[in-house]
Amino acid sequence: MNKPISSVQYDEKVPVLIVGGSLVGLSLSLLLAKQGVTSMVVERHPNTAIHPRVAGLTARTLEIFRSLGIEDDIRNVEPPFSKDSKVFQAESLVGQVSNETIEEMSAFFTDDSPAQGSCIAQDILEPILRKHAEQNGVDLRYHTEMISFEQDQDGVSAIIRNRADNTTRQIRTDFLIAADGGKSGTRKQLGIDQHGAGTIMHNMSMVFEADIAELFAKRDAVMGFVRNETVMGAFVPYPGTSVRPDLYRLDIWYDPTKESIEDYPESRCIPLIRAAIGIPDIPVKLKTVLSWEMAARVSDRLEQGRVFLVGDAARVQPPAGALGGNTGIAEAQNLAWKLVAVLHGHADHDLLRTYEVERLPIADLTVEQATVLSQQRATEEIDQITVNTLMVNMGYRYVKGALVPEEKQDITLIKLPSQWKGQPGTRAPHVVLEKNGKQISILDLFGTQFVLMVGVDGTDWIQAANEVAKKWSFPLSIHQIGADSTDWNGQFSDSYGINTTGAVLVRPDGIIGWRSSDTVNDPKLSLEKALSVILFR
Repeated sequence: MNKPISSVQYDEKVPVLIVGGSLVGLSLSLLLAKQGVTSMVVERHPNTAIHPRVAGLTARTLEIFRSLGIEDDIRNVEPPFSKDSKVFQAESLVGQVSNETIEEMSAFFTDDSPAQGSCIAQDILEPILRKHAEQNGVDLRYHTEMISFEQDQDGVSAIIRNRADNTTRQIRTDFLIAADGGKSGTRKQLGIDQHGAGTIMHNMSMVFEADIAELFAKRDAVMGFVRNETVMGAFVPYPGTSVRPDLYRLDIWYDPTKESIEDYPESRCIPLIRAAIGIPDIPVKLKTVLSWEMAARVSDRLEQGRVFLVGDAARVQPPAGALGGNTGIAEAQNLAWKLVAVLHGHADHDLLRTYEVERLPIADLTVEQATVLSQQRATEEIDQITVNTLMVNMGYRYVKGALVPEEKQDITLIKLPSQWKGQPGTRAPHVVLEKNGKQISILDLFGTQFVLMVGVDGTDWIQAANEVAKKWSFPLSIHQIGADSTDWNGQFSDSYGINTTGAVLVRPDGIIGWRSSDTVNDPKLSLEKALSVILFR
């Protein structure tokens, strides 16, 4: 690492600089803001996304957005979404269906969550994230790019450039986050390689308007594959809202060594779209044409010094299952609380090393499963889908990292969420509570700080937790399930694997960090040891 140059006069200083203000970068900035850390976000484009791109938020992602207070805003503009949605294979949208299956929607609709997934598209979602980020003090710099950076043992020095007037500013930050996409310049400058299957195919995407909503509705389809003498490709609908009309995307394979986007003018695209629809004279309004690479790659490292990779900068994968953006948001949530703990002085810097320890195995798993799902969808046997997206997106486990492992630890990486019973490293299970006369999810207790939950007979833990929180000047929320809140269905103890005298410590990202199934002789010492392990103190 380079040594800091003491003579440098920085224009601005900020705790966290996020490079890339798309879905994941905006989510990270809001997660930080809700936990009391300000950030600057630089985004090279002049505004939020103008193309639909990602169009599917899983139930787990809605849990995260619920904790940020933006679920209602999403519900107000999202289009209808059905758990009975299908994927079809046909000659055309109006042609004979050769195969059809109920889409594997478990990650979006599950009794394991208080939230339901959403098919809101990225161009509608990002303005919501932007609004809330700005309201929470995030410094958003659109039409701005980072052109260079250097890091040392104390921080990162970066130069950013306003693309509108070509002016530059020198920024000093404690931590730099690369959320700058699959071709991340930050990752390349760090010299971090990638592994995985690599390029799968190159696609040309045609985004258009046409009066075909009823055709998709008749099929209950969220996606379709069409194949005839003129065109072979994939169809994706983006239902309209009060924000914009219905849009559709047709993806076709192309060879980048022989063609480029210039070879797809409107005069070529509209006949292809009409052939895919199956109505030769249907009016079509072409909005834009984009090229993109379907690939499976994972970065060999997710951090280097004070620089961290999230989203597509960390891994790229086929869009099957809509797991890409959702996984990026989970990465942001994992990293955010750790940055906050270090910046607020509650944890040692070594805590940040657990970001890669925890998330890299999940990145490998997710990319592998998305690739398998993509291959299965493309066959003639799409009714033989074996990938369970709920397990991949919500049912994974951190085997090691910022947690206290148990003696007889199950090292299985993924299961159905309902099969986990409060093991450290797993997502805290959804349990219905009644608090102040109102039903809530236990997940609504999490999000901005550590939470200690104790059984109805676990009073000793409450006193110990208050003493530890005061001694450490540490924000710790304490809840006695069954006393200050009613366990509606009597599920708490079983779901979390403890007795009525036990305790569970949940991290701000909703992951269980430690538990004690029963009371102990010295609960204060036990809790202090657990927090010391998790926070590397």
